[in-house]
This record gives sequence, structure tokens and C-alpha cells, in this order.
Amino acid sequence: MQVCQLWVLALLSSYLGADKASCLGMYATYGARNHLYTKETVEAVRARFDQAGDPSASLRTPYDNALGVFPCRTFNLGRQSVSTPHTDQNNLAQGWCSITPLGNFDHTTGGHLALWNLGLVIQVPPGSTVLIPSSLITHSNATIQPGEVRYSIVQYASGHLFRWVRNGFVTDVAWREQATAEQQRQREEEQEGRWRAAVSSYTTLQELQQTEELVRAKMAEAGLAGAKKRP
Repeated sequence: MQVCQLWVLALLSSYLGADKASCLGMYATYGARNHLYTKETVEAVRARFDQAGDPSASLRTPYDNALGVFPCRTFNLGRQSVSTPHTDQNNLAQGWCSITPLGNFDHTTGGHLALWNLGLVIQVPPGSTVLIPSSLITHSNATIQPGEVRYSIVQYASGHLFRWVRNGFVTDVAWREQATAEQQRQREEEQEGRWRAAVSSYTTLQELQQTEELVRAKMAEAGLAGAKKRP
């Protein structure tokens, strides 16, 4: 147990030191509406537990700002962490998932991220971060070479958490048991339009272009490399 805890602390420290700004900034910049929805939902959950008046029940920590809006994290500590093709169906449908590989491996020969629906295979070096809608896109990662090491930190938001807040901090079953016939009818009508709201939460191509120009301008002001506009 102690060795496992040390590994978790080492991985988390590496992640926070090497990639914190990249992960948090990417989500807020390129997925602003989904980022805000997640942030507001997580804050609503924390505020709910604050009402208990019991400090031991608080969900707030000194490092909340450092970790960002994702309420769930998985540390994959197998020395060669590999996932088979899958979707994360319990995550928020339109939500994003953050994948950060760590370790010592050659990203040009292994560890690639495969996005099966899009027909893409992407190199992901150790210490970098990729954001994908993991409940919608079938994804996996390639094996690495013998003797290499690949861990990963995955951050995400469970869809159940959003439904719990939307139901007034009760489960779907409890809400249906206490809801009036009129409330249930309204909920069914709302359900029909929820997919449109989910789609509209994504950033449009026009917004992405404007965002890229803004980010490039900020990079140029800071004197960072890569600020030159792509042809």
C-alpha cells in the first residue's frame, strides 16, 4: 500500500508540474461551454455538502484550483498500461476526458491514441495531454516496446453526477418516486431536446478559428515559440 501511494504521489506531482497549465487551459479555451457546465456542476455538489455544517464532510481541498474541474480521476499504474477499443458510456455524453500518459517510452513506436470512428492514430508523448469526448468516440492506445514503461492519468466527469444535481440532489429513481405527474411530463418533454443542447455545447469551427487566433496572439505577446500562423 505504501509503495502504491508513493507511485500515485510521484505521478500526480509529475502531472501537476509538467502539464497542469496545458490540461486546464485547453479545456477552458477549446471547450468553454462544456468546461463551464462541469465547473458549475462540481461547485453545486461541493456547496451541497457545505450545507451539512460538518467540516469532515467537505469536498473542498487546498489543491482544487490546481486540479481543475474534473471530479473523477483514474491512475493507471500498470507498467505498460494499454486499453482496448472502448467508449466510456457512463461519462457525461458531451463531456470531455483528459488523458495524460507518463513514463519512459518512445511515442513514435508505441503508445499511440487510436480514435476508431475518425480513422485517426495520434502520437502522444509522455507528459502531454489529449482531450476527447470519450463517451462518443471509440478509443484505445497501442502497446509499447518491451522494457518501456507507460502509466496514465485519466480525468473525466460521470454523467450520474450531473443527473443527481439536476434532480435536486437525488437519484433518478428517487426523483421519479416523488415527482408529480406534471413534473414527469415536463421532464419527458425536456428529454426530447436534450441532445440538441448537448450538441450545442461543443465549440463550432468558427469559434475554434477565432480561439486559435486569440491563443496565437497571446503566445506572441509572451514570446513563446509556435506563435507563427500556419499556412
